[in-house]
Amino acid sequence: MSTLLLPLSQTEVEIPADATAAEIEAAVTASVGAAGGPWPRDHKRRAAVMLAWADRIEAEQDDLVEQLVRETGKIVGEARAEIAGSIDALRFNAGLCRLPLGRAGTLWDGSESHLVREPVGPTVFITPWNWPVLLLLRDLAPAFAAGVTALVKPSPQTHRVTERVIRLGHESGVGEDVLQCLAGGAEVGSALVRHPGTAAVAITGSTAAGQAVMRDAAETMTRPLLELGGKASMLVLPDGDLDQALGLAARASVTTAGQMCMACTRVLVHQDQLAEARSRLSALVGGLRAGDPHDPGSDLGPLISADAFDKVTSYVDLARRDATVVVGGERLRPEGTEGYFLSPALVTDVDPTSAIVQDDIFGPVLTVESYRDEPAALDLVNATPFGLASSVWSRDLGRALAVARGVKAGTVWVNGYNRSYAEAPSGGFRMSGLGRTRGFEGVEQFTEVKHVHFSL
Repeated sequence: MSTLLLPLSQTEVEIPADATAAEIEAAVTASVGAAGGPWPRDHKRRAAVMLAWADRIEAEQDDLVEQLVRETGKIVGEARAEIAGSIDALRFNAGLCRLPLGRAGTLWDGSESHLVREPVGPTVFITPWNWPVLLLLRDLAPAFAAGVTALVKPSPQTHRVTERVIRLGHESGVGEDVLQCLAGGAEVGSALVRHPGTAAVAITGSTAAGQAVMRDAAETMTRPLLELGGKASMLVLPDGDLDQALGLAARASVTTAGQMCMACTRVLVHQDQLAEARSRLSALVGGLRAGDPHDPGSDLGPLISADAFDKVTSYVDLARRDATVVVGGERLRPEGTEGYFLSPALVTDVDPTSAIVQDDIFGPVLTVESYRDEPAALDLVNATPFGLASSVWSRDLGRALAVARGVKAGTVWVNGYNRSYAEAPSGGFRMSGLGRTRGFEGVEQFTEVKHVHFSL
């Protein structure tokens, strides 16, 4: 068996061996068989099972929260929000299990046209380490509402907590052939996606990981759902509530220690407000506390690994050379902890073409930039290759809506940040991905449309 280090304690733990080719073949064969069984057609059973699964997770939420903190290093409050969101995803989509999909109508010649939506079939779910439970169930719950069978390949870092949640699903009535978990790294995920028995894949990960999945999916035309890297910005228009916006931006920049695709990475303010915004953000970001994630006073925990720390600090070093690091960017060693802690960094005087702005740093680094007018502001917002999420602040909601329409992102929050709901679809533009999860659109993502025509 292989090993890895837990982010907080730096304790070495064993992880399961990669699934073998024979195990992958057996898992796909079982998934294909289950897709042809009663699971896709028994809507009431799927709904009941998903509700029971939510109840079991809720009953064990304290233990799951602790396991999330141990395996990811995220703060306790964030871990609790993750479990709560996972429960909500199951309960909301349990209702969608019984929603009739498709539509029917009479054509011009008097014949009947039925558009039938059928489950896409066995689906591969490749999940990341940073929000392993929520990002699995965010996608899996609408997929189960559609009636697919699932092959889950979690990050090795969080295989254990994922396996535990899946076991709770089995105990709630999900068949072991309907929902399977396979251990391994990218090679196992690639083998699952390329297998001719799998019909779709959902991955949350880096843009590079998504591109690799796309290449694999092309071999068998496996349908992709990709939620990938981001470079989320907060655009504060001159009439926006600067105090509230900056407070939210600072806190959102350290979600999962900045290791989250929707973490706030850029604040854009009018050039006349730059000095004020820089001063306020310096105090806000400088006041964020990195420490033991079990401590309710901690705003962020450690980075996931030494490699992650080295990557993030390389961008901080670049900022020290080519821009201005206003505050932060130093290694911290909170008392009683191990791990790779980094004080949140605020960067200004940065060129929009710099890697500091263009790259998905995936760490607690926030830039503050200025614009001269609204068109220039939109150019700055859209200046990166990503388009997952953004935020617009204005007291004039008509103006905010007009600006939001110009933002190239799958989600735009107005006068808020990081508000995600099981009811509302999410996904990325451009290099942030393809497809949509959550909401009714999330269910449709896991279906095929069949036209059935009746000649009368």
